[in-house]
Amino acid sequence: MQRPTRRSVLQSAAAGGALGLAGCLSAAGSEDAPRSNDTPANDPTPGSTETTPVSDRAPLEEWLLASNVFSGPADRHFADEVSVTVGSAAVPYAFAPADLRVTPGTTVEWQWLPHGGANNVVAVDGSFHSGDPVDGHEHTFAQTFEEPGIHRYVSEPHEDCGMRGVVRVEAVPESAYPAVDRWLADVDAYEGTVADRTDASAVTVTVGAEGNGGHFAFDPMAVKLSPGTTVTWEWTGEGGAHDVAFEDADLGTGEVVAEAGATFSHTFDSTGVYRYACRPHQALGQKGAIVVE
Repeated sequence: MQRPTRRSVLQSAAAGGALGLAGCLSAAGSEDAPRSNDTPANDPTPGSTETTPVSDRAPLEEWLLASNVFSGPADRHFADEVSVTVGSAAVPYAFAPADLRVTPGTTVEWQWLPHGGANNVVAVDGSFHSGDPVDGHEHTFAQTFEEPGIHRYVSEPHEDCGMRGVVRVEAVPESAYPAVDRWLADVDAYEGTVADRTDASAVTVTVGAEGNGGHFAFDPMAVKLSPGTTVTWEWTGEGGAHDVAFEDADLGTGEVVAEAGATFSHTFDSTGVYRYACRPHQALGQKGAIVVE
């Protein structure tokens, strides 16, 4: 039996989402369609938590692909408060952002916009609930997430229309350098380790090392140096074209390079934290940091 590919999953989810959305839009435009706090006949009872258990639902990525605005996780690590809109003029039946990554202790506030009819915010596992669906501007609901975990949620009246979301609460590894931790918080391979190379006069960092689902990593990812140390970035030729672009200093390759054996060098004379990334693959997690002290 032929195994489904990620592309086929995407296509099926997109087709299903388009059909569901078409039905929702048709209902929204009908004179007989339920409005405000009226409950559609086939929808869950407003205010209930009798949604399908998480264990019986599709894997998270596939489930989110049915969301109207799913475009990958939005990194909100270290933010004390995060806002999510409920409905919009462009996409009435959607939460935005639909996928959040936050640290424990973050408060998420959902803010209703005057689009999409009556909605609520209900955790699939019943851990939080905004109450009955509300059709109104400036209504809000807030939830503070204290413990790591993955929290799926929906708007009960419009789940099948694509109103799905998730809050991923993730404990971030900590080193002695908060600026490094914040920079690398969304990199899956970061474990809070800063390699100590303070006794070396020259250090090599591999560009296109294995990581982040391919060859999209620097190795070592974070390194501590003494002033006067020269760092040489050396390309493996894997993972396509990469560059080295710094956030905290006017230096870098200035162009993307794909050839194996290509190098870029810089001598760090001043103390500080220097954050950098491969611009083509930064969203995948190809980031690094240099600590000079």
